Amino acid sequence: MESVTLRDRFRGGIVGTAVGDALGAPFEGRQEVDPRRIDSWQRSDKDLRWTDDTAMTVGVAESLIASGGFDGEDMVSRFMAHHDAEPWRGYGAGPPRVFAAIRQGVDWREAASTLFGGTGSFGNGAAMRSAPLGLFACHDLELVASMAWEAAGITHAHALGRAGAAMQAYSTGWLATTPSEPSGPVRTLLVDDLRSVIVDPTFRQRLDALDDLGTESPRDEVVATLGNGIEAVEAVPAAVHAATAHPADFAAAVRSAVMLGGDTDTIAAMAGALAGALLGYSAIPQPWLSRLEGHESLVTLADELLTAAFIARPPGGIDAG
Repeated sequence: MESVTLRDRFRGGIVGTAVGDALGAPFEGRQEVDPRRIDSWQRSDKDLRWTDDTAMTVGVAESLIASGGFDGEDMVSRFMAHHDAEPWRGYGAGPPRVFAAIRQGVDWREAASTLFGGTGSFGNGAAMRSAPLGLFACHDLELVASMAWEAAGITHAHALGRAGAAMQAYSTGWLATTPSEPSGPVRTLLVDDLRSVIVDPTFRQRLDALDDLGTESPRDEVVATLGNGIEAVEAVPAAVHAATAHPADFAAAVRSAVMLGGDTDTIAAMAGALAGALLGYSAIPQPWLSRLEGHESLVTLADELLTAAFIARPPGGIDAG
């Protein structure tokens, strides 16, 4: 793999999220996805329009840039503004309920705990938007995990929802800073490091299952082993599988994520973030970029996030290279 600059990887993580989201969106909820339909959609000249996955990712990035780090009050205000401006993006039921509770006076730190009888959501909605956190603090992966846990709590109070966000953010930051010529298989190295920060026993079981899966395992085996649903404990490992099964091919990573079926937009959005962070923006097929809604603004956002990361990090701690 050729050397990839950190700027290219930041762009890849942000734009890759939107590309995966938009390519996966038409197949959301289908347990079986016809590969011919995927091929047809990927070769189409129709606009690639993204969903709430990317809208909330943009909110996270904007908040990190404006605040120089995690500021929950600022971040939730941006989530609410994006939702109010474009409620048709495909938001699940949870975030609007959280936003409504906040408007009624509930503290943003407590609003997510009002869902699901007080247990909070264990869905993948916090994980899907966490790539900017991994990029912003990629110089300190322990900080990435803790910051993602806190940011997830805005909408996902359940430990599994938070752990999924931590795993996705950590994986993004790890891939963005891994050498272009790693010392071993990318998946093996990543999973080994994830075991040092992911302590939830359910997620640790999924890490073991992910490690045991071959990178060429058939789709049905992957789904049977990891799942493809909206739960964070299914969607995040599935996305990591798709990205690390194709560590040199962005298009193949996203395609394999969509092929898993289920929550295709979110799994592909997360796989796109991971593959983009590893391979860089330059690895994303140009025909997809030319179709992508808001393409140039997403590139600008990624560049601004990189600048903010430099400002937040002491000199010498991060190299755009």
